[in-house]
Order: sequence, then C-alpha cells, then structure tokens
Amino acid sequence: MLRKLLLAATLALAAALPAQVQGPLGVWPEPPEELIREALATPYAAVLLKTFAASMRKDGDPACLQAKALDDAASVTRGRALLQRYGVQMMKVLNENFDQAAYRAALSASAGPDALAEIERLRGDNDVKAIVALDRPARLAKVVDTVLEQFDRYVMIGRIKLGTISPIGRGEPEPPENPTDAAEAAVQRYVDEHPSEQVERYFDLLDAVEAATPKGFTPAAATKIGPMAFFAGADRDLADLCIGRR
Repeated sequence: MLRKLLLAATLALAAALPAQVQGPLGVWPEPPEELIREALATPYAAVLLKTFAASMRKDGDPACLQAKALDDAASVTRGRALLQRYGVQMMKVLNENFDQAAYRAALSASAGPDALAEIERLRGDNDVKAIVALDRPARLAKVVDTVLEQFDRYVMIGRIKLGTISPIGRGEPEPPENPTDAAEAAVQRYVDEHPSEQVERYFDLLDAVEAATPKGFTPAAATKIGPMAFFAGADRDLADLCIGRR
C-alpha cells in the first residue's frame, strides 16, 4: 500500500534543504533559484499571482499605482519577481541553519550508516524515477504554498497593508489548478500497477528521512528562522509596489 506522501512539515523543509537531506519524493538537485522559478511558472502559481495583483489593486496607494503603471499584468510580473527573490532567501536561511551532522547521525541511527548512499542508488531505479516524476507537480505546488504561506505570515506580523494571498490564509478551497490530488492519484496508480521492492524500500528510507529531518534544526536555529527572517527586507520591495504598513 502506498505510504502517505507529501507530509506538510517535511515538504516545507524538503524544498529548502540540500539535495542530500531532502525528504519525501522528488529530490531537488537544481539550485534554489531554478526551483522557485519553475514553481512560480506553473498554472497553479499563476492563479495565486492574480490574487496577489488583486490585493495590490485593493490595498495599494491608488496614485502610486497609477504613476508607476502597475496594472494587473505589471503587478503579476512584479509579484512573481518579489516571491522569486524571497523564496530563494527563505531556502537559504533554512539551509544555513540546518545542522547536517545532527541530521546524518539521526538518520544513521534509524536507517543505518549507508542510508544516504542507498537512497542515491535507489534514485537510479526506473520505478523510483517514474514516481518522482509523477509527484513533481505536487512538489512544485507545495513549494508555492510554502512560500506564500510564509509571505502571508510576514505581512500579518509586519502589519503590511496587503490582503492574504494563499488559499489556506484566505480560508478558501484550493483552486482547481492545484495539481496535488491528481499527482498523488497518479503515483498511487503507478505503485498499484508496478509492485516493486525497490520502491517499497525507497519509501522505508523516506520515512526515516522524515523522522530525522527535524533533528537538523536545533533550538538555537529556531530563533533564526521564520517569516521575518525569510522575508527580511521585503517591506522595501512592497513599498516600491505602493504597499505600505497598516
């Protein structure tokens, strides 16, 4: 039976950690800049960027918006650039505060000293590759959700005059463009149709990765991560988009 995928806490971290420590399906070998760029280019992100533009139009200074010609198209473009910049910053902040040694010790204790090497070997298996590819749209959607949810928290804590962007923050259902359910169903079908000891072992190791990942964040690190660190400096960029404080 397919194990539960895309657990929220691990996925939020998985998008930000180096490839050798990332969590459930779909390790990201590309640099943070490329990952965030791809995630923000998806149809799902496009819908949420339109919400960003609508919030700018509602909450921004009208005279400023007009003077800077920030219509909907320009607002989407500028919003994407802002989320790109600070999404990458978020990933770097998490990475800088992740204790690799503590993580590796926890993983070795639960899954054996060769766990990381075994994961790397299993990534070469065709069935594992297929599952990772099928799951990728859901992983990209989770990257978008994580960035926007942290941005909404930054806006709230910083008393920025801008409406909530993420569906969960707005108390709204996920838009139909969110590919998560379809991706998870596709993975489930593949696993049902292609029973594989390699895939089952891969899932076992990912369970261990999920359990070990929080060990990489020490109590001291907890004071250095969070929305105000992830989006430090965004108030200036938002001011340039005619968005001020409450």
